[in-house]
Amino acid sequence: MPDIHLYAISTCIYCKNTVKLLNEHNIKYELTYVDLLDKIERERVLDEVMKHNSRLTFPTLVIDNKVIIGYDKERILNAIKDLQKQPSREEAINQLYESLKKTQEPKGFFFNKDSDTTLNLLDSLLVNKERYGYMSCPCRLASGDREKDKDIICPCRYREDDVKEYGRCYCGLYVSKEWNEDKIPHIDQIPERRPAERVT
Repeated sequence: MPDIHLYAISTCIYCKNTVKLLNEHNIKYELTYVDLLDKIERERVLDEVMKHNSRLTFPTLVIDNKVIIGYDKERILNAIKDLQKQPSREEAINQLYESLKKTQEPKGFFFNKDSDTTLNLLDSLLVNKERYGYMSCPCRLASGDREKDKDIICPCRYREDDVKEYGRCYCGLYVSKEWNEDKIPHIDQIPERRPAERVT
């Protein structure tokens, strides 16, 4: 599910209506009553709200990068419908697993037999896709600029050489068949091939 945050005032009827609407549809969200915060925390939160709503009016509902200002019932209901159509996080990870397995195994790249590692890395790829718009390597620092990061968009440019030399890629998502069968040594951390000048 996407990140959903409702910024509200506890005495505001429109904020109360928004809370009620979200609750009626069993939407999980984070709720901040700005008027109940202490001065320091309020200033911090108002800076957050300002990024989405420069007029600082309430309610301000943020669904990932989508912002709904005020109690706009129709827009909120449409956003809820869109949310309900989206697969759960577990479903999204499983879909990515099946899709990548189908395309990568014929090329000789297999998922790490440690399922916890694999699923956590796939989840991180989805996080980066939501954050940057592309699945950058979970174990490298991305710049947010697709052109600058094109060498670390998974599968990264360095995967083939890493798997050939060490039996696994840098983050350990992709491995060779021999690595999964314990026919070659397992190294905890393999050397980074990405040139330092590419790291921003």
